[in-house]
Amino acid sequence: MVVDDHPMWREGVARDLTEAGFLVVATSGEGRQAVRVAAAARPDVVVLDLQLPDISGVEVILGLRAALPDVRVLMLSASGEQQSVLDAVKAGANGYLVKSTAPAEFLDAVRRTAAGEAIFTPGLAGLVLGEYRRLAARPGQPTD
Repeated sequence: MVVDDHPMWREGVARDLTEAGFLVVATSGEGRQAVRVAAAARPDVVVLDLQLPDISGVEVILGLRAALPDVRVLMLSASGEQQSVLDAVKAGANGYLVKSTAPAEFLDAVRRTAAGEAIFTPGLAGLVLGEYRRLAARPGQPTD
């Protein structure tokens, strides 16, 4: 499933996925609609933008997790800001790529996300690991 508020981007990503052999079961341009549609379409992977017109991608992740606990979520966003990435991961994103990612790298990331791997744009992987280590170093604080 592809969720992005920009129709040309959403349709282009869906087309690229289809041409690469993926079955795109649904698309959506709004967050609340995406959660409803995903509950019915039951995608294995949701490619999700962070900025949506009605609710944030983080709120969509929380809704998806409630409706489909096993769904895998790959954020694909223009924002690579630290807090955005950490918020998405804390909500349950399985990975986070910036939209400047090359098409072949994106398709590989979708395959790997479907297989259960955590996928991050290289600079963001270090950020997530650093945050985990920071939290783990705090005495008496749970890390999960």
